[in-house]
Formats: sequence, C-alpha cells, structure tokens
Amino acid sequence: MTSVAELPPEIAVARAATVAYAYPISVDQFEAMDRHDIFAPDEKLELIHGLITRKAPIKPPHASATTRLMYLLSRRCPDGWLVRCQLPVALSNDSLPQPDFVVAQGEFAAYDNAHPNPSQIALVVEVSETTLAFDLGVKLALYAAAKIPEYWVVDLAGRRLHVHTLPRGGKKPGYRRTMVLEADAVVPLTLRGEAFGPIRVQEFLP
Repeated sequence: MTSVAELPPEIAVARAATVAYAYPISVDQFEAMDRHDIFAPDEKLELIHGLITRKAPIKPPHASATTRLMYLLSRRCPDGWLVRCQLPVALSNDSLPQPDFVVAQGEFAAYDNAHPNPSQIALVVEVSETTLAFDLGVKLALYAAAKIPEYWVVDLAGRRLHVHTLPRGGKKPGYRRTMVLEADAVVPLTLRGEAFGPIRVQEFLP
C-alpha cells in the first residue's frame, strides 16, 4: 500500500482542505467501514491513494454542467455502453474514486455486484469548479496509471475542456497527448477507437 510519505506531491495542496481520514487504508477496509456505518450518512467520500477524501460540495454551475453532460453522453452512447454519474470505479487496491462520469462497457447487470474496472472503462470525466489543480494533478496521474484511455476535465471557470489521451504508467504516470478545447470547439465521444457523434464544448457549459 502507498504510504503517506510516498504520495504524489500534488496531493499535499489538496490534503489540507479535503482529507477526512489520514491513515492509509485499502479499498476493502474502506468498504468495510462504510458497511459498519463509520461515516456520517451525508458524507461524500472517495478513496485516493489510501486516503479518504471529502468530495467538494456541488454548486449550481457544477450541477448544471453535470446535468447537461448526462444528457449529451447518454444520447450518444451506443448499445452495450453505460453512462454512470458520480459512482465509484475500482482502480486499484487503494483507490476508489467517484468521478463525475464514467462511460463503461456492459449491461446494467454487469455492475450489480462490482464497480467498473479499468478494462471496462473508455472515458472518465471530472467537472471542476474549485478542484481544477487536483483533477489535473492527482486525479490525472491516478487515471493514467490505471490506463484509462481518455480523461476529460471540464474547467468551468475557464470555460474550456481538457482532453487527455494515450495514458502512460510507470513512476510518473500521465497522458502523452493533451488538448485544451475552447467553448466553440467540438469533441467526439470516442469509445474503443470509434467515434459516436461530436459534442460542442459550449453545450455542457452553464
């Protein structure tokens, strides 16, 4: 398990505001704590590199962008793919993030007893209002290390979309290709190399 000392340096900025429990734990321990009602019922938490972090409160612009994206992604997804919103993804034994969106392969029953894992995921999307540095730092490295093929970060303040593809692992995980698209640009929904209709960035910006 990753120790606190081994955490990526970018997490130091986010920890002061978001870390709820500082003792590194595994996904199994995190889920056991949840089953035993260790957390408050209204706490929105995710596990990142063994640390339980609080999710930022969702303000109206974030909620509006999320609602728009849910509509746009769902309309373009073909049969055999699911759009999941603010639900966990099983990345590793010490990380169980809850991105704003995941497009995962399979039918509903495929996830009755398990969260999607990297082999089933084509796209992860984070909507950033106050968490841009975290989403482009810690979260980006996390998804790249898991070989998530494509990662979008919606920058609400900057009114742009960061699109990351071609993940690389290793000691410094990241994405080999990054595009920053302004509001009037178009991005395709690409699933396993096949495009399923363009989306104009301004369509999901409030």
